[in-house]
Amino acid sequence: MERYWAVVRSSALTLTALVAVTGVLLSIAVGATLASGQRATAAEQLERRATLIAEAVAGEAGRYIDSLRTVAAAAGAFEPLTAATFTKVTQPLADMGLAGATSIAFLVPVADGDLTAVQARWRARGVPDLALQPKSAAGEHIFSIFSQPLDGTTTPRHSIDVTQSASATRALTEARRSGRVTLSDPYQLIIDQQLPPEQRQLSFVFTAPVYAADAARTFQGWVMLGIRGFDLIGATLTRVSQNLVDVTLRAQRADGTYQPVATHQAQATGDRDLTFDAQIPVADRIWQLHIAAAGRRLPGAATGMPTVAAGAGATLTLLLAGLVWALATGRTRARAQVQAATADLAAAEEAARDQADLLTAIMDCISDGVTVIDRDGRWLLHNPAANAIFGAGGAQPATWQEHYGLYLPDSATPFPTADIPLLKALHGEEPEQVEMLVRNTAHPDGLIISVSARPLHSNTGHTGAVAVYHDITARKAADAQLTAATDALRTELAARTAAEAELRAARDALEQQKAYLTQILDALDVAVITCDTSGAIVHANLPARRTMPADGNAATLATAFAGLSHLDGRPVSADDTPLARALRGEDVDGMEAVVALPDGSTTAVLLHARTLTDTGGTIIGAVAASYNVTVLREREADLRAFAGVAAHDLRAPLAALAGHAEILDEDLPADTDPALRHSLHRIRAGVERMRRLIDDLLAYATARDAPLQPEAVDLHELVADVIAERIHHLRHPTTDGPPVLFPDIYTGPLPVVRADKAMIRQLLDNLIGNAIKYTMPGQPARIDISAHQRPGDDSARIEIADRGIGIPDTEKPHVFASFRRAGNHGDRPGTGLGLAICQRIIDRHHSTISVTDNPGGGTRICFTLPTADPNTTDPPAVRAAPPTTTAADR
Repeated sequence: MERYWAVVRSSALTLTALVAVTGVLLSIAVGATLASGQRATAAEQLERRATLIAEAVAGEAGRYIDSLRTVAAAAGAFEPLTAATFTKVTQPLADMGLAGATSIAFLVPVADGDLTAVQARWRARGVPDLALQPKSAAGEHIFSIFSQPLDGTTTPRHSIDVTQSASATRALTEARRSGRVTLSDPYQLIIDQQLPPEQRQLSFVFTAPVYAADAARTFQGWVMLGIRGFDLIGATLTRVSQNLVDVTLRAQRADGTYQPVATHQAQATGDRDLTFDAQIPVADRIWQLHIAAAGRRLPGAATGMPTVAAGAGATLTLLLAGLVWALATGRTRARAQVQAATADLAAAEEAARDQADLLTAIMDCISDGVTVIDRDGRWLLHNPAANAIFGAGGAQPATWQEHYGLYLPDSATPFPTADIPLLKALHGEEPEQVEMLVRNTAHPDGLIISVSARPLHSNTGHTGAVAVYHDITARKAADAQLTAATDALRTELAARTAAEAELRAARDALEQQKAYLTQILDALDVAVITCDTSGAIVHANLPARRTMPADGNAATLATAFAGLSHLDGRPVSADDTPLARALRGEDVDGMEAVVALPDGSTTAVLLHARTLTDTGGTIIGAVAASYNVTVLREREADLRAFAGVAAHDLRAPLAALAGHAEILDEDLPADTDPALRHSLHRIRAGVERMRRLIDDLLAYATARDAPLQPEAVDLHELVADVIAERIHHLRHPTTDGPPVLFPDIYTGPLPVVRADKAMIRQLLDNLIGNAIKYTMPGQPARIDISAHQRPGDDSARIEIADRGIGIPDTEKPHVFASFRRAGNHGDRPGTGLGLAICQRIIDRHHSTISVTDNPGGGTRICFTLPTADPNTTDPPAVRAAPPTTTAADR
């Protein structure tokens, strides 16, 4: 009997072990299958992201190439190509946000024997500080002429000998040979070699040849675009990679090998167990992208399902093995003893309950929702995950859609009841991964789930169905983000295409406007000439071209104004032309000169010039206009001759009249009628005004026509003499007159100038006299006289500033005209010729005079005079002493 029991126990143990081993192996296989599927999902995610990254890099490289081709075509279309033109052509690139771009430059080849000629040519086209200095022993050098920074810097990047870099030189040579855009080997840019070592990075350059727009397509040079590798990777891939993948860019070298350029390291942690390589054709080279990621960090790539499934299977297997063991030993014990069999059955029942509880616990622990119904639609099982999604079960199938808030993925259409996967499985179908949206009180924003269902058949003939719900809301959001990123890239590409179309349309519109404005300017009877900052003539209308050389080659200021001379016959130098002065920031008004016409005749012109600036206030050129004043000057000459004769003939009668009036005034008795004495005073005042007018007329005539006698004039002595004469009467005031307001006059160091002393005395007397005369009522005059001279300059700038009543802004442009007085001068005596005489005197000395407001109130008159001796030591500054009075004076 004992042997029989041993055999029975051995058979039961064998069967139990077989069930346990088989179940555990199957559980491990299921877990491995689920893990393999998740890894495949991660690999698919990585491949999709790698494709997006490759498209982003290829798109950015395409932007570089398209922009370079556009600039090369535009540069070749201009003849001649100037710095201002190149800046206008390349300015839109600064607003395109080209990732990693340093600058775009225009380069030309230069042989050793042509350095001086090429340097002079391009200096004339807008790069005055260009200095071509070879840095290598090559017979032909390649220099950068124009450069437009794209990385926010302002440091000039012209005059660089590119042949220092073998990589850049090979790319330029290949571009010239093939006529296409080429890409260099990775290297450190020449402009980056001055940076600290830790800031340097591998870069490369795109180059494109520039051909002239003529039929022969003459080679003009290259345009080159520099790209920093790390900046390109950082700006292009940060948005696309979402800090989930590492990206390494390898660039193909000329020998076919690949060199790592830059690496973008993701913030995600973990071993990079997934990799993907992509190749991108860029210009004439191939770029490689090596992409690596931690699989468990990718969306949907690592969940606990494999472990849960394997653990659940192993647990069920152990339970089933225990059940097999219990049944096998129970039946045997039942044969031996009814009580033992009953006890075994009770133990088996308890074990079954435990297994059911364990199964329920497992169902409660898994993250996926599970629902089981019978053939009538009654709920048999609804685990907590399902409750979290739908709420408590128990509703009738016909009300499931409304009760649980089931909708199609569009979130608006109710999910058809007949298409609910659980009901379809109840009818024998096996729906797989059906997507639906659940929106109820537990999930007011909606939850996207994937549902799979299967029919259930029992041995007793009862049927039912089971459904598994997987929350895919996060996965859908990730897919939506990837789709949005793709759409954004497409939108950006479309925007760039539209921007290029707008640029072309704007260029055509500018050409039309230019033609229209040219017709308007040609129709004027005023000569108009414009130039750029280099002094090259940009436009001259028809009246202006008639004054230029007959061959029409007036391309610079020197040739355009070759026939211009001062009124005394001296040629106007290129630096003194109105346009040259306007380029230095001056406003030229009323410059009178003589122009020699191509037919040999001459004409008098009045020239004006102004500076042209862009919206930022930067000088971009200058414009000058001239008017023919030959007839006007002939009439003025006749008037001056008449004024001179009339003034000369009137001085003698006036002198006699003044003498008789003075004798009458002195001989009148003390008891004379006051009205008679008042009339006599009016006569003397009228004679004095007429004398001043005649003196001013004579001074006005002689200031233009009198012979000029230049000599060394000490301005300090001359100013002191004029001041002493002007304030002499204030030192002996009358006792019955108004109180004396003695002027406060400061005289700074003044130079020795070479000028006509009599004319300069007249100039200073008029200006200082005006400053004393036009003061605020009840206040003494305050006058500052100073001089300034820049080192190396052969002229001095003298300033006379007062605190008087000033000159209105509207009258400043005309204040130096004849017989013009400011409207705020009131009843103060004057003829309106004082400043006109000053203008004539300054013109005779080939200098300038201007009027501005004095900060704080008053007027500031500035004029220039040629210096006699630059080494002359200026006298010390002095201030006019106030008058001293004594008891006798009082």
